[in-house]
Amino acid sequence: MPGAFATQPAPERPTTPDRGYGVPAAGGEMIDWASCVDRLRTANAYWLATVSPNRRPRVVPVWGVMVDDALYLETGAPNTAKVRDIAVNDAIAIHLDGVNDALILHGRAVLARPNSALGLALAAAFKQKYTTYAPSPHDWDEGGLHKVVPTVMLAWREMPTATRWRFPHQG
Repeated sequence: MPGAFATQPAPERPTTPDRGYGVPAAGGEMIDWASCVDRLRTANAYWLATVSPNRRPRVVPVWGVMVDDALYLETGAPNTAKVRDIAVNDAIAIHLDGVNDALILHGRAVLARPNSALGLALAAAFKQKYTTYAPSPHDWDEGGLHKVVPTVMLAWREMPTATRWRFPHQG
């Protein structure tokens, strides 16, 4: 089954910010879907935002890869703050570097325990992307990997280009 980034949802304008930011209600330039997916695929790190059980926000950079058009983040040991947060509240936000080329995902982080074939593909993708890292296909058998189930992606370079994609509900 193809991942969430295999098919482009309809692009639309976000309803915020207000008119003072110059985002047109219709028309104008929108951000290209393919360039956003490529940025997600090639990003060196992903700024992962979670919320602690006492409702305090946390942001931490993590490594990730895209396999079969799905984004996987390596989240670490079960006792890390981010993994404990996700266990209680799976709502996340992800932001890529680039204040002048913003790309933000909202969604859920779902614990991934890959089967053998996916484990091999993930290990190869991590090794290719992060050349000093060589995970085993079984490194995530006990956790430490989350699949991103996106609900919304936002991107802009200048406010008039603000573009939103809403993903169909994914189980």
